[in-house]
Amino acid sequence: MEEKNQHLLKPLIKTTTTNSYENDHKITSYSSNTSIILRLVLVIFVGVVSLWANYEASKGFSITIVNEAIEDTFSSKRFDLFYVSNDEATRLVQRTSKFIENILYPIDDHQDFDQPQIKKQVKHVILQLSSQNLTHPVIIESSQDNDEFVIHISPSILEGPNYKRDMFLALQKGMARIWLWDGQGNAPSNIVNGMIEYITSFEMSGSESVESVRLKRSCWKSKDTRTIVKLLNYCEGKKEGFVRRLNKEMKNGWHEEMIDDVLGMPAWHLCETYNKKVL
Repeated sequence: MEEKNQHLLKPLIKTTTTNSYENDHKITSYSSNTSIILRLVLVIFVGVVSLWANYEASKGFSITIVNEAIEDTFSSKRFDLFYVSNDEATRLVQRTSKFIENILYPIDDHQDFDQPQIKKQVKHVILQLSSQNLTHPVIIESSQDNDEFVIHISPSILEGPNYKRDMFLALQKGMARIWLWDGQGNAPSNIVNGMIEYITSFEMSGSESVESVRLKRSCWKSKDTRTIVKLLNYCEGKKEGFVRRLNKEMKNGWHEEMIDDVLGMPAWHLCETYNKKVL
């Protein structure tokens, strides 16, 4: 009887062992399949991101990043690490450019222009970290055809504790200079520099003290950039879109009456009312 019971138990034990093996095999197979699927999803995701990045980079103008700083210097290493290796420099140029374009050439601009805005032609932008400190944080150089531009960045920007903010502001001003018309090189530098500061400045306080302007057209000849920024802001308050209109007019040249024409009133009158406001 005892032998018979033992014989009956043997198949049950064998069956149980077989089922356990099959379950383990199924679990292992499922885990393996899941791992393969996850890898495929990751590869597809990386591919999509890569294609999207290439598509974004291909839009608008081409961008080249150059590090001319002395090798192994602090600024050179920081530029390579935080702006070249991860392609942040390219994205930063695109982002600052888009910001300036939206101000000067908005797509939904239906203001009273006689003719639509003609956007400046920009084909190639080279962002170059210079080999030595410059007289200004950023200097722009253009080609003879005026469609290729080099943004020279001073290495000193990368040496401070707020280098990310300083780099962003420098590139924003650089792109503003690139997208602004300059009267075919004849517009006064104080006007162009004032426009750059106006469209890129976020810190100028409305109560900041500035010098009063002189009457008649000489009010626009102030060498104080802050004064020009204040004047531009005052003009925008009088006639919205003034800066965009002035930029549009400067495409084909420059003349002393241009500000009068864009304002729709004599500039001396605006200077007079402005002085009464700020004094």
